Amino acid sequence: MLHKRQYVIGLSAIAIANAVNLLPAYFIRWTIDGLTGQVDGDPATPGLTLTVAGLYALGIIVAALIAGGFTLLMRRMIVVASRQSEYEVRRDIFAHLQTMDKAYYDRARTGDLMNRLTGDLGAVREMLGFGAWQIVNIVSGFVTAFAVMFSLSWQLTLIVIALIPVIVGILSYLAQQINVRHKAAQEQNSTIAAMAQENFSGARVVKGYAIEDREIANYREMNLELLRRNIALTKVDGPLRSFTTLLIGIAFGLILLVGGRLILYGGAGGAFTIGMLVQFLITVGRLTFPMMMIGWITGVTQRGLASWLRLRELLDAGAQIHDTPGRTDPTIRSLRGEVTFEHVTVKYGSATVLDDVNLHIPAGTFVGVTGPTGSGKTILMQLLTRSMDPSSGVVRIDGNDVRFIPLERLRDHISVVPQEPFLFSDTIANNIGFGIEARDLPVVPTGVTVVGLPPTPEIPQTPDPARIRNAARLAGLDGDIEGFPEGYETMLGERGVTLSGGQRQRTAIARAIVREPSILILDDSLSAVDTETERRILDGLREVSQGRTVILIAHRISTLRHADHIVVLDQGRVTEQGSHDELLAQGGHYAELERLQRLASDLDTDDEPVADPEDAADKLEDRLPLGAQEVKS
Repeated sequence: MLHKRQYVIGLSAIAIANAVNLLPAYFIRWTIDGLTGQVDGDPATPGLTLTVAGLYALGIIVAALIAGGFTLLMRRMIVVASRQSEYEVRRDIFAHLQTMDKAYYDRARTGDLMNRLTGDLGAVREMLGFGAWQIVNIVSGFVTAFAVMFSLSWQLTLIVIALIPVIVGILSYLAQQINVRHKAAQEQNSTIAAMAQENFSGARVVKGYAIEDREIANYREMNLELLRRNIALTKVDGPLRSFTTLLIGIAFGLILLVGGRLILYGGAGGAFTIGMLVQFLITVGRLTFPMMMIGWITGVTQRGLASWLRLRELLDAGAQIHDTPGRTDPTIRSLRGEVTFEHVTVKYGSATVLDDVNLHIPAGTFVGVTGPTGSGKTILMQLLTRSMDPSSGVVRIDGNDVRFIPLERLRDHISVVPQEPFLFSDTIANNIGFGIEARDLPVVPTGVTVVGLPPTPEIPQTPDPARIRNAARLAGLDGDIEGFPEGYETMLGERGVTLSGGQRQRTAIARAIVREPSILILDDSLSAVDTETERRILDGLREVSQGRTVILIAHRISTLRHADHIVVLDQGRVTEQGSHDELLAQGGHYAELERLQRLASDLDTDDEPVADPEDAADKLEDRLPLGAQEVKS
């Protein structure tokens, strides 16, 4: 336990405070017995002097001060420890989630993860703080109170004890119900959070299809289900306090009845006085709050345990892709960029996505990859970064199996521009420089207490402006940025929604370029830019490609034609490869793709009006291949 010392001090302090809190009842008893003459029965002497009464009053004040001091110490220990534990658990879970792979996030829901890191973690913190405090408060309060009550009257104490099995039995049943119903409510909270997150992220899609009313209705149904589950939880959580209050009222009534008889008829050897009855009642009264808290703490504990199990699910989840001790080679520190695929096959269940792919890419080569949609182009690149591992075969970089290269080292030398770039709600400069100056950052310790740790070194927040501007220039983005009112300090909306699609792609390209990686992968990342901007970006990529491997996935021939080597994938297999001219000469898929795109380009650029429909048909016929003209005729 990371905060053992704090909890030992804090829980000991509350036990001492509970014992000291019983002292005022003693002073009150002696005062009453002195006033009623039950301590000194001689009428010639005063039963209580003013000096003695003053000492009793001073004793009550001193006892209150001591108890208050220990209570303050307890709060400083336990409440602070619970907050520190909350920080540590949140830190460790977030750090653990950073190690999870693509397969995990394909299954996980963002809203659910956020709910666990907020609602569930809050319930655990409440259990560790106020819950732990009250558990010891209840236990120590009962122990000290029953010790005093037994010393006063065992008959009256038995009355109180008789009620405990009833309380425990009912509370055990209600606690089980609370656990089940709280977990159900938290799961529904996660579902609601996930839907809200998706709707906020996809707000433009919702509005574009004018389905706001449907989404509102779905959200309403989810909220009604949460309401039903919370009401079901309240039905077992609410009666706890009322039930405890009822039992305490019954106990007071029985104590007054039996205690009165002991005083009137001289029970307990005739030694039971009015002051002792008052002390007994005050002591039982001090148990009122702990007895009422039994129900509340039971609920807090059950909710905390249920939430902790949900958090443990996050901590216990393991990544399929990870460094393996004994297999990963920590001596690999640099990569040149030579890539080899040896008989690589990837299967999803019974479906084969890549089928026996063999491919060699020398270091420093500019390679283009194309093929029909679903041919496995993106999967091929994900194997390089170990977002996934092949079902069979080996992927090598510089002759090393990528499974032997430390993940951090592997990904530190590869930059990927995905098909759908993700931008952060930050400045353009920070988005471009997101991946630089990360190699020398201090490692954040996890699994340790925050107590006594040195301050975390300040993380650089301003990337090198010269590198940022150069990367923007190479990505063809510098002109757009200079047109923004705040230039590179322009704040972007969530996911970069304030930029156009082409600007988002170019920002992602600049972010990849600025890291100066050994291998640069662009996964259809020029699809949202016009031909002139594409030409500027390709010029920048040719400048960047000096001394590094560039893999460009694209569908447009204009994007691929200047690559050193072009690979064509179809149905998960490499069907063609060679230079642009070599592939045209082969007359395969690449040549057909080039012909169709050239035809489409000619039609788009030819804006000469044709009034006669037959002239328009003849013009289109001139552009059709010979075989198609023969069919038409």
